Amino acid sequence: MNFLKSFFRQEFEARGLDMSNEPFLQALEIALHTQKSLFLTGRAGTGKTTFLHTLRKFNTSKNMAVVAPTGVAAINARGRTIHSFFQINPRQLLLPGDPRLQPGGKGNKETIFDTFRYSKSRLNVIRNLDMLVIDEISMVRVEMLDILDQILRVFRRKKHLPFGGVQLILIGDPFQLPPVVRDGDWSILADHYDTRFFFSSYAFRQLSPYHIALQKIYRQKDDQFIALLNRIRESRHTSEDIRFLNERANSYHFDLLDRGYILLGTHNHSILQINQQKLALLETPARDYKASIEDEFPPSMAPFDPMDITLKVGAQVIFMRNNSEKNYYNGMIGKVLELEPNTIKVEGNNGAIYEVEREVWENVDFRYNEKEKRVESEVIGRFTQFPLKLAWAITVHKSQGLTFDKCIVDIGRSFEAGQVYVALSRCTDLDGLVLKAAIGMHSVKVSLDSLTFSQQRHEEREIEEELIFERAMSSLSHALAAYKKGDYQKAKAIFDAVQQIHDITPYAKWKQFLQVKPWLEARHKRQ
Repeated sequence: MNFLKSFFRQEFEARGLDMSNEPFLQALEIALHTQKSLFLTGRAGTGKTTFLHTLRKFNTSKNMAVVAPTGVAAINARGRTIHSFFQINPRQLLLPGDPRLQPGGKGNKETIFDTFRYSKSRLNVIRNLDMLVIDEISMVRVEMLDILDQILRVFRRKKHLPFGGVQLILIGDPFQLPPVVRDGDWSILADHYDTRFFFSSYAFRQLSPYHIALQKIYRQKDDQFIALLNRIRESRHTSEDIRFLNERANSYHFDLLDRGYILLGTHNHSILQINQQKLALLETPARDYKASIEDEFPPSMAPFDPMDITLKVGAQVIFMRNNSEKNYYNGMIGKVLELEPNTIKVEGNNGAIYEVEREVWENVDFRYNEKEKRVESEVIGRFTQFPLKLAWAITVHKSQGLTFDKCIVDIGRSFEAGQVYVALSRCTDLDGLVLKAAIGMHSVKVSLDSLTFSQQRHEEREIEEELIFERAMSSLSHALAAYKKGDYQKAKAIFDAVQQIHDITPYAKWKQFLQVKPWLEARHKRQ
């Protein structure tokens, strides 16, 4: 590893990152140390959520905001929904060239300044953003990126730059759940776009971000299962694959729901019916637990639907939060042992007993701190409830991002591209996978648009070649900082490494450094 690469990655290693995961490290370098935009994708279980948490932890210099397409996704990402952050009316369909997105012009009765009336506080955030992270980008409708592009160009007063010069970090997998577009809306959008996905937007094509796919799978360890999931994800599955899956069909699946299995289905009403039916069969007394909301926390952002929960001893539940202190995680299945007003005792699938207390979900907004010149997140509302939910069954949609050791998959009536892949990939291995019923080749639906788009990703070698120059340019500020602190040896080492890659003498920005270089070299020799 060369000097500059080692220089930028020393903190990664010191803080325990997996140094064998090259695409993950490349993506982190791009986000932290360059101004380039990035689309980060990867199969289920490759660490896309981990990347966002790591980025937030390592970022100390860039003003960053995080948004997501849905309320629950925004809460999980500790960000805002796209609509609330940019104050976009979800009932208003805005198309490319719409006068309501233009700063003005002859005959325009309504301009972008009428459509979006931002407060001074919101304007300060928008104008001082360095980085905008959009999580679950695969669920973002195509026209949304064009709207954001126009908002940022106009309100940042940088109309010549894509997204007004903001670095975009887009995270998501187009092979998983796609954006929801009503037929009526698509009949209008189809005149402007090729597909409903974000990558068909004009703004995305002009942005031309790096395209990195995470490869290392952490969720599954079985190579046979991983290979099967990959083929299903990319529509390369065979009749033999379907036959192999159908060996796991079990007509007695309902009995398994009392033995630590969870059913993943595609229809809300059948999921609700199963949970209510199983709860009613328990002869133990029911206990209700009311959720509490403080300040601004819209019900649509709550991790529970409904927000209040009714439990009985013996009920199967799913944990809805990670808690490293108590060692339970989001997606763990357990059985209720005791119900008290302020504690619930649960036996996990692993045999451990957990004393569960209420937890708090925070709704955040972003504010610009004039004194510190920083965009900061601020808690504006809280949702408090036990992190448990009835879990004999759950929808595939709600299972995205979760991991199960044992699951029954009901995908015979799959109606959306990516549903089968998302459902199957929730399970950690084949031994814990059961099909409610045998499936046919037609059950596996994959978006052809996603297939075509996925072939455009950059290879590790291409990214590394471009990062060589990006590291060099970014390193100069570190050289200047080291020089000002009196660390002449470090300053000279960085400067010499940069000069080997690129001649910086034409750059007036570094004139001061070049003027003191001879003195710096003399000082270095005396050390």
